[in-house]
Amino acid sequence: MAVTALAACDSPSPTAPAPAKDFHDTFAQDLGLWETFTEGNASAAITGGQLVITVAAPSSVGLSLCALNVSDFDLTVTTSQASGGAGNSLGAILRYTTPRNFYRFDVTGDGLWGFSRRQNNDWVRIVDLTQSSAINTGGGANLLRVTAHGSRFEFYANGALLGRATDTNETVGRVGLFAASFDDPNIQAAFDDITVSLP
Repeated sequence: MAVTALAACDSPSPTAPAPAKDFHDTFAQDLGLWETFTEGNASAAITGGQLVITVAAPSSVGLSLCALNVSDFDLTVTTSQASGGAGNSLGAILRYTTPRNFYRFDVTGDGLWGFSRRQNNDWVRIVDLTQSSAINTGGGANLLRVTAHGSRFEFYANGALLGRATDTNETVGRVGLFAASFDDPNIQAAFDDITVSLP
């Protein structure tokens, strides 16, 4: 996957230690916990009760990181693709430590899902993009869920198990949300009601 990672900044601020209890955000207001930005051809803003990420360049990723540093967790978030081609993707960033090291859980507008690792500026596929009838296509909303326990990951869409993966490279880091363009240079993704539960 040849894409350029875009974020608010290369520094990991805002940052926070692992939470003492479960985390929930409805994006009803901007509490300063998420990176919001307008940078080149990407932006992230909390507006209308959602976190909205826009990418206006081809083969690019726009991501917003949360001030939440965790190892093992159960994350759920409601997502929808407001605009852009069906081949574009959105999803969750996991165990982010630097712009060169993190995981990404993708769901595309045409019903595919996958799991990859950013490693030293390269994308490494852990689970290839795979079709699933559990994923609502087009602009339909999807309730995504990912669990992480040590090296083991499980992925869900709308209550259905999509698959499992194992990887030992990243053990702790921040969570975030992202939108990614491929050949189509425009995507706008909306996120709502994110919960991160701790074991």
